[in-house]
Amino acid sequence: MNSRQYIISLVLMFVASLFSVSAEDNESVSVGVNTSETPSSSEASASPSSGLGYGCRLGFTIGGITPVPLPAEVREMMTFSPNGAFMQEFFVYKLFNNKFGVYLGERLAVEGMNVEAKVKNYHMSIEQGGDYISGYFTGVDKTEAKLISVKIPLEFVARVTPRLDLRVGPYAQINIHREFKGEVYDGYLRENTPVGQKIVFSDGSTASYDFSEDVKKACLGAEVAADFRIKNGFGVFANLDYGFGSVFPDDFETISFKMFPIFFSLGVSYRIERD
Repeated sequence: MNSRQYIISLVLMFVASLFSVSAEDNESVSVGVNTSETPSSSEASASPSSGLGYGCRLGFTIGGITPVPLPAEVREMMTFSPNGAFMQEFFVYKLFNNKFGVYLGERLAVEGMNVEAKVKNYHMSIEQGGDYISGYFTGVDKTEAKLISVKIPLEFVARVTPRLDLRVGPYAQINIHREFKGEVYDGYLRENTPVGQKIVFSDGSTASYDFSEDVKKACLGAEVAADFRIKNGFGVFANLDYGFGSVFPDDFETISFKMFPIFFSLGVSYRIERD
């Protein structure tokens, strides 16, 4: 099933759930009911429950592939925008004694960034006449990065209140599309060393680079997340993902510092929990 079919399935599930909620609300209206003794639908949705739960979520993602901390070579962030910014997930969890449990998910994530930054003595390689030249660049670096991946989070979950769950744990990530490319302009490259031969890029001239094939096909990371139930199974969530290592292998020396994938997701969810 491709990503478009996944989205259609989520939308259909959402619409069906709305009709179901509407029908339940209509059935709950009766004449002569003592409201002081009958719990509201909001209270019923927040009542304690334990056992097996499952559902789906759909969200917006923002973040980037970045060194931590930001090195001195990066002098100014000129522009930033997400590239992809989408995630959807199906999940299942099991609570024990209505307090703690385990969580397993399968997530399709489209994460990336478009960044323009002013850099100085930034170690990199650029393409010139079909060959790559390594050196130290000073000027403007424009980077486009995108990862389309399948993430498998396996997490510990704690029910803090009847509405709020907190999650933490590792995830495995398989990158099915890898993209890390860009261009440099309005500056110069010193070949091999900071005082090497100077190659100038001015008056609209640029040089490109593409390290997409060097990005790892799989990686590991950790996630911290929160789920808040609103009503009738619907809720909101927030996830923070932090990669354990660089997206490039250890022997990749073109960029002299590690590049970590760090992304934050926010969105809506729907779940069913059984007693």
